[in-house]
Amino acid sequence: MKLRSAIAVGTAFGILGVGSAFATFARIESMGKNTTYIMDDVSIFDNPANINLYPNYLIGEFGPYTQDVPAGTNQDPMFPNFGGIFSLSLGDENNPDPRLSIGGLFGRINNELARFLPTYVIGENARVISRVPETVTNFDGFLGGTLSSGDAWGLHVYIAHQDGGTETPSGLYQVDDNAYASIVQADAGLNMQFGGNIDFEFSFALARIQFGPDHKNFFDDGDFSFLVKSRAFFTLEAIDGELVPALSANFIEAPGIDNKHAQVGVGINVALDRGFFWLGADFIWDQLKAHDWTYNYATGESTYNSQNNDDPAWDKRRDIGGMISFGIERNIWWDWFVIRVGGQKSILYTSCDQHDKNKGKNGVCNDDGNFFSTNPLADGTADDHVGFGFGINIEEKLKIDVTVAEDLLFRNPFQGEGRIFSRISATYSF
Repeated sequence: MKLRSAIAVGTAFGILGVGSAFATFARIESMGKNTTYIMDDVSIFDNPANINLYPNYLIGEFGPYTQDVPAGTNQDPMFPNFGGIFSLSLGDENNPDPRLSIGGLFGRINNELARFLPTYVIGENARVISRVPETVTNFDGFLGGTLSSGDAWGLHVYIAHQDGGTETPSGLYQVDDNAYASIVQADAGLNMQFGGNIDFEFSFALARIQFGPDHKNFFDDGDFSFLVKSRAFFTLEAIDGELVPALSANFIEAPGIDNKHAQVGVGINVALDRGFFWLGADFIWDQLKAHDWTYNYATGESTYNSQNNDDPAWDKRRDIGGMISFGIERNIWWDWFVIRVGGQKSILYTSCDQHDKNKGKNGVCNDDGNFFSTNPLADGTADDHVGFGFGINIEEKLKIDVTVAEDLLFRNPFQGEGRIFSRISATYSF
């Protein structure tokens, strides 16, 4: 399916390319693990101008279901979310542009920034260790529009906050003066068309990561982060697809953290008979510096000691390498049923430089040295090597996407083991 120009009211305009007009977190997780080289609704979080591609559109999911589930028991998925995009056309029946769009989403966890919140913080009194609370507001807000030419712009704000409370095991919230965590991001994006064969995207974001036990205002400490992303779609009629170069750079600062990340790559996406295929290759450079962060490598928990900001002793970890990723989907049996498979493989060369003051501690590295590393092999998360899933399409309106648990076919069916699906997402276009 190839959609290259502005079309009727209620459908996507402009730069959808050969990919599906509607995608979800489950679809992306099942067929390649990243959104860089295809156009999909998940890309609205990378470039808010893309909300204009999905007017009058609802999205929701139960959240990832990756926690360990004892045999014979069941648990709810984590972090469900839902939201929608609504659009008002200011054009006519033949051309819906210009257009205004507004949207919102509740419950999404911004993992790109949330991974810099520690599990615990040691306050001014070294005997007081506070647990950093989970943020509860978790809101994405969007405002966008198109020009008469079809070029699009968009604004986005993300607010994830908790101040003064904590959740008890029973699910009730109670007062905790030391509970404070906050992530705020504001970004803007453009989506421009050059002729009939080139579409260009650019976005810039400013973010703020803070956590307790001290309560802070937005301008305390001066730790601001910057994120830049850009990509272009070049139509290649010879392969009925697109060439997609992409570039991103992150400059993250948080208490005790300095992370610089650059990624550049190129990919293609191609329309197949009753299906779709994409392939991408990326070069990755990442440098993480930290002071007074310690990690429990067995549990994944981290602790930040906020007492030593005056004389930091920085540890440094540098990763350089590449990543190959691909995804494929195809309708089988019926037009409303699609199966998907995909994966990604990164190979990074890692060098660690631990400050002398931190010897013997589990920081970003536990010692000086070099080694090769890769993404998780098979832990059921969105970052591991392979994914498999299926989708159901009802009259091009309601679409349900499912990521299948990777160990499903390797279980003993008589013991009631584990989970069947790891994510279920749905969209509705009206």
